[in-house]
Amino acid sequence: MLKIRIYNTLTKQVEEFKPLDNMKVKAYFCGPTVQDSPHIGHARAYISFDVFIRFLKYLGYQVFYVRNITDIDDKIIAKAKKLGITPFEVAEKYAREFYEVSRELKLIPPNVEPRATGHIPEIIELIKKLLARGYAYVADNGDVYFNVSKFKEYGKLSGQKLEQLIAGARIEPSPHKRNPADFALWKAAKPGEPNWPSPWGRGRPGWHIECSAMAMKYLGETIDIHGGGMDLIFPHHENEIAQSEAATGKIFARYWFHVGLVTVKKEKMSKSLGNIVAVKDVLKEFDAETIRYWAIQTHYRKPIDFSLEQLKNAEKALDSLYITIFKAEEYLGKAPEGELGEEKRTLENYKREFLEALSNDLNTPKALAILHKIAEELSKKLKKLNKSQIAAYITLLRELGGILGILEQNREQRIEEKKKRGKDVSKFATSEKLEMKGLAKDLLELIVNVRSELRKRKIYDLADKIREELRELGIILEDTREGTIWRITV
Repeated sequence: MLKIRIYNTLTKQVEEFKPLDNMKVKAYFCGPTVQDSPHIGHARAYISFDVFIRFLKYLGYQVFYVRNITDIDDKIIAKAKKLGITPFEVAEKYAREFYEVSRELKLIPPNVEPRATGHIPEIIELIKKLLARGYAYVADNGDVYFNVSKFKEYGKLSGQKLEQLIAGARIEPSPHKRNPADFALWKAAKPGEPNWPSPWGRGRPGWHIECSAMAMKYLGETIDIHGGGMDLIFPHHENEIAQSEAATGKIFARYWFHVGLVTVKKEKMSKSLGNIVAVKDVLKEFDAETIRYWAIQTHYRKPIDFSLEQLKNAEKALDSLYITIFKAEEYLGKAPEGELGEEKRTLENYKREFLEALSNDLNTPKALAILHKIAEELSKKLKKLNKSQIAAYITLLRELGGILGILEQNREQRIEEKKKRGKDVSKFATSEKLEMKGLAKDLLELIVNVRSELRKRKIYDLADKIREELRELGIILEDTREGTIWRITV
């Protein structure tokens, strides 16, 4: 069995991935706070974890995957006030958009996609447990806070001491806290804000406690792997660890998977800079597989500086793989019968290299490079291979590409994706169509030459009739001093 090695943010090293229950994996990924459209940074994080989930499933692991929706939060409330609608309407609007983007990006649906507002009883029970164990306190205004000083391992994920974390991060100020770093588990009700009854009065949950409650409900007190963007390491994931482990006395997550951030012109995406790139806008120009290729051509832990040029290059690289597959599929019918022979070993070696790349801290750039090596070899040998060999190459490219969520389209689907976005599809035409295209051009040139001869002989009626007939077919002829030129309008 192939050993998977993955970087664990908790231990700061690449480790062998060993689930608690042999071939069963309990995975949790922090989903969106639905107060705005998902941006390209979110897409990169979700795609990276999606590839890891696909890889595990390919290797035969049974993955129970939970990805939450934060549908009550300060940001959602602020957006609702700005738009003049309820926080629930804001959450529903952007949750629907997230579902649509997830579907378009071909993200594997989680087994459970819980919403915070659907788990208020579980959240309250978890807070009660923390109060009973002395890790939390009720403030005089009805807020409930986690007492960070009580949890001696606070900072173990981010690798910093409490004092450093306080100095280097935005800490939510409150006169009701005992310590500046204490964080809210429950926020007392404010006028006009959604609230629920609790033993401490009406209010709503804090952001961090929501994830712990939902993760533990569906995955138990200890989960195998927890993922998210690197910006969530502190305070969100640090706080998740503190409250979860304080409540249970057990390790909350054994492996922590964090994805590098996406910047625009080397700056963090933010509303104030006006540089947020929404996924729905990128999807207008580039299809999902191109976005996936772009996201995984850089190692998941490294940052990416977003540019349209990168996406165009990703599209070009992906198309080159597709063109090789389509040419091979077309030639398959002409190839002679035969056995796999030595190609079997060649393909087995490529497959082994590909899987080893992914098992080494999910090295997707190397995995993509191997796909291109396979495609280059197929292209180079195509006319010398038999039917079985060509079919095996095509199968391997599609099989390995599928682990990355690419190379899953046939020729017609690829052409349709391109046409929807106004892209040139001529490179995907079959050789037969290309031959016909060349023949049509030759015929048109012949017609233009015959018409020019008619004009020289002053047979204008017939020359004009040819021009009008061609115009109805969408072919425009223009007579110039240099001669007649033509263009197609359909």
